[in-house]
Amino acid sequence: MIEEFRKQTESVLAQVRDATGNFREIDRVDTVVNLPVAVSANVATLANRARDFRAKLGYETAFHESLAETETVDALTVVDLIRRAFPAGDAPAARSTLFIFLKRYPEPPGDNQKRLWRYLTSARSLCDRLKNEAETHLKRAQSLDSAGKENEALREYREIYRIYPNPVTAKRIRLLENQPR
Repeated sequence: MIEEFRKQTESVLAQVRDATGNFREIDRVDTVVNLPVAVSANVATLANRARDFRAKLGYETAFHESLAETETVDALTVVDLIRRAFPAGDAPAARSTLFIFLKRYPEPPGDNQKRLWRYLTSARSLCDRLKNEAETHLKRAQSLDSAGKENEALREYREIYRIYPNPVTAKRIRLLENQPR
């Protein structure tokens, strides 16, 4: 049972590695696309199998016998989540997911997962950098908005969304676009 779980984890790890260009580091949000449907489905199936595996084997035994695989499954699930969040315009959700995961698992469990961890760390670094960049525009947009300069504020909010896509900014853009001029 443990060996079968290891093999399935390696297989899905290889699929995600291929789908991400060998875990090529993320340097722009707009280049991130969803994992292929089949790969995403395999990640979900593996995550469910990991839960079942832990329940059947017992959490202590699973922890000691397959810690590397368990952490890898969690990392692959995060890859799938962030590759959905970015294209959906929710960089803060990706950032939060990455922060929680990397706080819990700051180091890869083995050499085989180092590229995966660098990939996730690059995504978090990108999110942090873009959030900081967007905050500068947010201050400007809020100032313009409160001064009644809706057109200029709208341009700033669009720039924020381009830099760091998120649902709150998207909503603010829609509100400004729908205001009578």
